[in-house]
Amino acid sequence: MSHQHDAARHPVAWFVAAVILAASLPLSGALAAEPTPPVAPGPLPDPWVPPESRTPPSSPPTQGAALRDQVERKLKQNFDAADVNGTGAITRAQASAAGLGFIAQHFDEIDTQKAGLVRFEDVKRYLRGRGAQLN
Repeated sequence: MSHQHDAARHPVAWFVAAVILAASLPLSGALAAEPTPPVAPGPLPDPWVPPESRTPPSSPPTQGAALRDQVERKLKQNFDAADVNGTGAITRAQASAAGLGFIAQHFDEIDTQKAGLVRFEDVKRYLRGRGAQLN
């Protein structure tokens, strides 16, 4: 009995040979794809920000004393908004309701008089004690 391996007896061999041959041939026409140059990675735009708002700010970022003033003004605005009674002091509940979680969480440490109220100066004193550089 002869062990000849001709293609007629092994159709799988023909298929494998055809795949190998096809893989080695260059593509032409519409199937050939031009290699695309690599794109330099960059920050991805936020899809929720309108394109006109994606431009970088024209002025340099605030630094030093100007930044400290800006931070203090923002803190004061938020503190004043929480002071719904206009007394110049807020309770833990008012701090929490206004989203001043840091003040609410550290209220007992800030309220050194144990009066149940803290003034903005009390908050500043506490922050300075923790290393904040405020005016």
